[in-house]
Amino acid sequence: MTMSVTQIAISRLNKGAQALCTKRNVNLPVELGKCLYQPIETGVIFYKAAYLLDSRHSEYTSPVAKILFDALHGEWLFFQAKFDGDTFYWEPYYPLMKSDDLDSILEEIEHDPLACFW
Repeated sequence: MTMSVTQIAISRLNKGAQALCTKRNVNLPVELGKCLYQPIETGVIFYKAAYLLDSRHSEYTSPVAKILFDALHGEWLFFQAKFDGDTFYWEPYYPLMKSDDLDSILEEIEHDPLACFW
């Protein structure tokens, strides 16, 4: 059985998301929030989990970023979560809305130069 280009791309994204969260979570104190990710059909959603100092369970988890693979154009689409009260919506991440380079998007999330995610 051969994998489609989309399946290969999504597999690469899942591995990159796992590596990003693992690296971030090892290097930061729990009170600054932990990185989580959830695979979705054509991408992943990243979450920030906030913890109380003496707790193993997160107090709350909020979405921060979403990456989707656009198979038609062979590129990655990058969104940030925007909040309106208790609800949120996805908005293109304007400094880097799309790219054919997955690593550049993952680096943007990891380093968060505009302080949008963490």
